[in-house]
Amino acid sequence: MRKILFTILFLFILALAYFRKPDDKACIIAAVEAVWGKRTPDKNKFPEYFEQFMDITAPSVEVNNWIFFKTIRYQYGKEKKTIAVGLFNRVIIL
Repeated sequence: MRKILFTILFLFILALAYFRKPDDKACIIAAVEAVWGKRTPDKNKFPEYFEQFMDITAPSVEVNNWIFFKTIRYQYGKEKKTIAVGLFNRVIIL
């Protein structure tokens, strides 16, 4: 009985992780804000500058979609580093 409950709970958590991955746009915005920090324009005060900034910096972000989570990589020069993980509708900066 205990094994069945653990299996059901485990499958429920996996299904929740699968259906609650953040979208790519949220991952890209979180990655750019993590890398650039305070240099990122405020999207509420200056939405046009924020969109221009994102148009310039977003091509440096690569979002890898795995089955239950997403990894977000940022390109520094010629190398790419994993800087965040998207899981359960959140982007966790490493």
